[in-house]
Formats: sequence, structure tokens, C-alpha cells
Amino acid sequence: MQNSKLMKIPTESDQDFPRFLKRVRKEENVYLEQLAEGLMTVSQLARIEKGQRPIPKNMRDRLLGRLGIASDLYENLLNIEDYAAWEQQRNILRAVEQRETGKAQELIEAYERQAPNYDRIRRQFCLMMRAEVLRQQGADPDVIADCYDAAVKCTVPDIEELCLEAKLLSIQEINIILEYEYCHKRGDFAGKCMDLMRYVEHAVYDDLSKVKIYPKIVYYYLREAFSERDHRGAENAGRILRICDRAVEMLRDTGRAFFLLEILEIKTKLLEYMTTVSEEREALRLEYQESAELAGLLRELAAEYDVPAYMQDCTYLYQQRWVFYIGDVLRIRREMYGLTQKELCRGICSVKTLRRTEKKEANMQHAYLGALLRRLGLSKEFQRARLVTDDREVLRLRKEINISRNNRDFNRCRKLLKQIQERVSLEVPQNKQYLIELEASLDWMQNKITSVEYVEKEEKALQCTLDMRDLIMKKELYLTEMEVSCIRNKIHGLKGIDRKNQIDFLLHFIELCDRDSKLPDCIIMYEYVIRFVASELGNAGEYQMAINLDKKVLKEDYICRRVWLMGILLYDILWTEIEQEKEKGKSVGKEKTTERLKQCRLLSHFCKQTFYEKFFEDKLYQS
Repeated sequence: MQNSKLMKIPTESDQDFPRFLKRVRKEENVYLEQLAEGLMTVSQLARIEKGQRPIPKNMRDRLLGRLGIASDLYENLLNIEDYAAWEQQRNILRAVEQRETGKAQELIEAYERQAPNYDRIRRQFCLMMRAEVLRQQGADPDVIADCYDAAVKCTVPDIEELCLEAKLLSIQEINIILEYEYCHKRGDFAGKCMDLMRYVEHAVYDDLSKVKIYPKIVYYYLREAFSERDHRGAENAGRILRICDRAVEMLRDTGRAFFLLEILEIKTKLLEYMTTVSEEREALRLEYQESAELAGLLRELAAEYDVPAYMQDCTYLYQQRWVFYIGDVLRIRREMYGLTQKELCRGICSVKTLRRTEKKEANMQHAYLGALLRRLGLSKEFQRARLVTDDREVLRLRKEINISRNNRDFNRCRKLLKQIQERVSLEVPQNKQYLIELEASLDWMQNKITSVEYVEKEEKALQCTLDMRDLIMKKELYLTEMEVSCIRNKIHGLKGIDRKNQIDFLLHFIELCDRDSKLPDCIIMYEYVIRFVASELGNAGEYQMAINLDKKVLKEDYICRRVWLMGILLYDILWTEIEQEKEKGKSVGKEKTTERLKQCRLLSHFCKQTFYEKFFEDKLYQS
């Protein structure tokens, strides 16, 4: 690729963290004092908002978390120090998840030794992981309680006289307070859980933030309420059932399964009791049957895919996704285009500056980084969603579009699309790419364009940031999630060797993620790509390979407690098994087919996927 083909550096002002933080804070009527409390001084936060003070990723995430924004929404490009810290945290989280207590202890101690005395977030994380290890080892409850005590006081020093209403807290801090109260059991623990539930319900948290912590609080409350036999009596049982239902509805709205099985098991006991004391026995029996069937299915799938059926630890609250070192991104993207360091740097910075960044020897100035990234087709914002904006409402609109598109509500999709177009800058290549791709996708789903036109539109979207024609197949690749989406969707309209080449490219990309143990970090893109590839393999007669891929995605989804695609994946596996047996001159038994379709319908109903629920209902009727 020659210099003439380098991406033109746009003149737009990209989203940047200080401006985004300040805008969200003011929109939520949050004072600097509230946001800074327990983390830093007010003057330090004011300097951050003015862009005068650098801020490490851990603190950036905590500030966003206190404003109710889930880090799951973002792709992250990190400097040397932040990337090293993220790698260490990831290794600790994996060791705790896999219950490798000795290894986890060593990693925690090494991470603690490197932490500056003022790094409250890192110290708090280490104490929480230490508490998880102690719990796995069956340590003395008082020792575990001491860990939670020290952890909560890192950022909530006034825990003994805590007034929740006056606080601004992240979900990680709410989790620590929950564990602290559970260990100390000072007075009415069930009442403390109710206070935390009310706090989360009325907090500024987005849906992804709420769903991570609210079901856990509900589960802790339910355990306590049942131990006190507070569910006896129709009025108390009804009140507790309503609490269960609020948690389950949050999980349904987001397609998650955090503490779902635990809550369902208690809910079925409640319903069983209520059928003996309530006049609405038939409705309660139907609700009991649905809850019991879903709980049974979750246990069955956990056993089949060798995944823990119950939540084991709090590591899921600290997971990050799509994380890269900024120097690696520059190097990989540059090599994908066959560029030398000199060619990329021309007119921006010295080759030495780029070389030192790529080798992790020094961080580059933000002005240089921004120019180099934009020249390679990337946004200069280092923590970004698919759309580059400092408008929080745009993120909500994007979520609504995803739901409407999945349920084939195209009229609503197009109305939401128009609203987004009015709120984002089309001078930003990433925004232009998102909008072109979304419109092409809607046109294709509604049969408004031919396959040739669809490919042309997807290619136009892709070229906003990436020119596939000049890419060199490498042992390393860096693609944004939007770029992967464009490539994946474009394949629908391709045929023959072009289709095969694009599928091979995506498979190569996913294999690289798997090789680098990044699957949990890019689970959204992994499930998105591999389900499509498995479908293509099934259509081509590669049945066993397709089944294996679908099963691998399903397992990874269950580990991450993502149930949005599980019903669809189960159907894909069933369809491929049917085709595989046909080729052998055999058939899949009607009983197995019917049972699996019922499971698919149950999961799609749980996730409020009206289109797929009707699809599976029709399949059941035909079977």
C-alpha cells in the first residue's frame, strides 16, 4: 500500500474522555464532590475534566461506573502501564475463576507489590480477589470479613455510618458493601439488602450495570428471607415473589443469566407454596411450570457443556473486553497494509517515536497517537463504543435498534436510525460506517436491495475505515468490531471463491483471538462470527465441524452468562444434526426434535425475542 492510499486524517473532533465525563456528570446533575468522594480530591477531578491531568484506566472505569456506564460497551486501547495492569488483573481473574488458589495468591501478591500507595482502585481489587481465594480455601469467616472491611474502606471509608442516598457508587462498590454487610451481619441484613436494591433501582446505572449487581443482591436477600421463614403467609410470599420477578425481568431485558438459576430455584419454591394459599392457583401453576422448566434446562446445559451451574465468584464484575496495547495496534495495523514505520510517520512524528511505542519502551504523545490512528482508519479515542460521540443518549438508541432489528420491527429501527443520524457527526468515519452498514442491513432484511447492491453497500461502509483490497494476510490482525461486522455481513451477498475467501479471512481472525486466549475478551464478536461461519459450514455439508463450532460458542456464552443466542444456537445444532443424519439415511427422533424445539422456544421467550419465539412455535407445530 502506497502513501497515497493512507486514510485521510479527518478534521473532526473525536469523542474524548474528559468531555464525555463532564457531559454525563452534568446531565445526571452530579456534583464534582459526589463523583470524587473516596477516589480523589475535587481539584484533581476538575483537572481531569479539563484534560489537564492524565488518568489511568482503572480510575477511568470507576468514574464511568459511578455514573452508571458499563465498561462492556467499549473497545479499549491502552498505554504501556494500563495494559500491563490489565494483563495482570486478567491473569488474576482467570486463576480465581479456575479456582487455582495458589497461583491466584502469587499473582495477587505480585500485583500488590507494584501498586503505588495512592492507587485505591488496585488495592481494592486485590483485596476482593484475596477474599475470593480465602472463600475457596474455606478460611475462617472472620479473616474473610477483614478482607472485605479493608476493601470497602479503600473508596467508602465511612462504611459504618453509610448513608446510601447521599452516595454515588459503582456496581463494584455496591458488591463490596453487600459482602461486607453479609460478613458482619450487623442488625437486619435482609433490610440492608432491601436498601441496596432500592439504591440500584433508582441509580443512574444503565441496564448492563444494573443487571450485573441487582440479581446478586436479590439472591442474598432471598437466602436470608427463607432462612427466617419470612415467606410464610400469602402477603409475604407475594412480596418476595415480586422481588424475584424484578430481578428476572432485568435478566430477560439484557439476555443475561447472573444468579438466574439460584433465583429460579427459590422462585419455584415460593410458587409451590403460593399455590396452596392463593386463589390464583392456575396462573401460579403455569408460572411454576415455566420457571421449573427453565431452571431444569439451565442445569442440563451446565452439565452437558461442563460449565458451573451456579455463580461461584465476583470476577464477572471486573471483566473487560476488546482490550489492546496501543503500540501493538499501530504495529499490526501498519503491517496489515504493508507500510514501513517511515511511511506511516510521514508528516506526523519521528520514526524513533513510533518505534519506541511499538516496542513498549515509551508512551507516545496523544496528539501523535491520534493522528497515526486516524491515518490507519481508527478513531483517536482510546475507550470507545461503535459510535464516536459524547452523547449518552446515542448509546441507548443503539441498544434499542439492536432489539428492534432482532425482532424484525423495521419501522421502529428506521425511526431510531434517523434519531441517531441527527445526534452524531457524519464527519467521523466510524459513525458514517455504522450508519451505512445499518441501513444496508435493514434494506437487505426487507428484500429492498439485491445481493450485488448489498455487497456494494457493505463494502462502502467497510472502506470508511479499512481498505480490504490492499490487506496482507498476516499472523496478527487488528479489526474493530464494526469492521468485523461489515466483513461478516458482506459475505451474505457473495458467491463462489469470493465468499470462501472472506469466510477464511474471518476464521483466521477468530483463530488468532483463540490462540491469544482472547475469546472471553471478545465474546460478542466471537459468537457473532462463529455462528455465521458454522451456518455456512452446515450448508456446505461440513456438519460435524459446524456442530463443534456452535457448541463451542454456546459453552463460551454460558461461561459468560450470556443467554441471548443460546436458543438460536441450540436450533442451529439441531438443524445440522438432522441434516447429518439424513446424509446417513437416518433421522433424528421426533421426541428429541420436539424437546429441543421446546427448549429453543423457552430460551427465546426468556430473552423476549418475539420473532424467534414465533419461529420456534411454528416449527413445533410442523414437527
